[in-house]
Amino acid sequence: MSTQKKISIMWLSVLLAVLFFTGCTTMDLMKVEVMLSQENYSAAIPILKDYVAENPDSVRERSKLGFAYLKTGRIDEAIDTLEKTIEIQPGEPYAVLYLGLAYINKEKYSKAIDVWQGLNDPNRPLVESEIKRLTTLIQIADSQRAAKQAIANENEMRNEKLDESTVAVCYYKDVSQNKELQGFQKGLAAMVISDLSKINSLTIVERIRMQALLQEMKLGQTGIVDQKTAPRVGRLIGAENLVVGTLSGDIQVATTLASSSTGKIKGTTTATISKAAFFEIPKGIVLDTAQIMGVELTDEEKAAIGTPHTKNYSAALHYGLALDALDAGHWENAKNLFAKALREDPQFKLAQNGHEACPGGSSPTIGQLAAMTAAEITSMAETTVDHAIENQIAADQVAEETGLGGGGGGGGH
Repeated sequence: MSTQKKISIMWLSVLLAVLFFTGCTTMDLMKVEVMLSQENYSAAIPILKDYVAENPDSVRERSKLGFAYLKTGRIDEAIDTLEKTIEIQPGEPYAVLYLGLAYINKEKYSKAIDVWQGLNDPNRPLVESEIKRLTTLIQIADSQRAAKQAIANENEMRNEKLDESTVAVCYYKDVSQNKELQGFQKGLAAMVISDLSKINSLTIVERIRMQALLQEMKLGQTGIVDQKTAPRVGRLIGAENLVVGTLSGDIQVATTLASSSTGKIKGTTTATISKAAFFEIPKGIVLDTAQIMGVELTDEEKAAIGTPHTKNYSAALHYGLALDALDAGHWENAKNLFAKALREDPQFKLAQNGHEACPGGSSPTIGQLAAMTAAEITSMAETTVDHAIENQIAADQVAEETGLGGGGGGGGH
């Protein structure tokens, strides 16, 4: 028996007695609660539709209506209803949670990821934490599928016009004598991607998506792209502008911006920065890239880009190694390395995000994620959400019994 069915006969008797003595609207809403708890979603839908029609700004009931549509397989109606809920109250946690699931049912993974990345549910912290980990798995699965599709359709994509505002960032190649900067390669790319994303006029390819393509192209775990392979990578990933570069010495940075459509170099810059000032590197790369592209930055964008991610070199190295482990599917190792980065610098936001979103040890492998069908991805998402809600309910009940207070939100609707 599911958590939602665990309603005692005594509770139902009391509830029905209350319904008898209350007004019609209150009675109907209380009936809906019983129907939803019994998973009788079809019966709840007409009552909720009527209520929402009369009370169009009712966020709670509209959210429940979207949930009921989702549970009965009426996915398009669920999406329309939940999107409207979020228009009325941006960030409403229930609507965000189930809208993400609805998008996944329609194989709109990018939309699901976008909406789930905005989930903020302090009343259900266990659910929010699980959604962050699930989002990473969905990103990887979708990126793997997209990479395979891009390779298969490469000839058809050859003549497609690429958006001039799109940018993809490759890992900088460590050409230092002792390869002492190897651990910095992926971390640097992630920082540059984060900063470029703060420029509103640009569209930036996410690192996980780039990593999936590089793996599919058999470029190895390091995923290093040179100027010869850059145009092909850019076309396959759908980015007109590709940032590639090298790291050497203490620390010499050479950055090249290549055109994917023409294969020509748009511009090259070099800089030498001491290791103590390594945190200035991402800012320099972003400003150089914007200048080469002729992008005018606002004062707000300049200020955002100028804020260092971390000034702790050891934290930056651990972060880069964590991304290596994540890309290899070594979930526990990745989580430990993200934690080490945070111990070195507790304010390192990218490391914190990585730690929170890192899949658990029992999560599917990258190979398993790559092989998943759309139905299997949907099943994984729905099962994960259901378990997260059940765990939150159980945790809240324990907290109430021990007098410690709970998340305060349990329940699936």
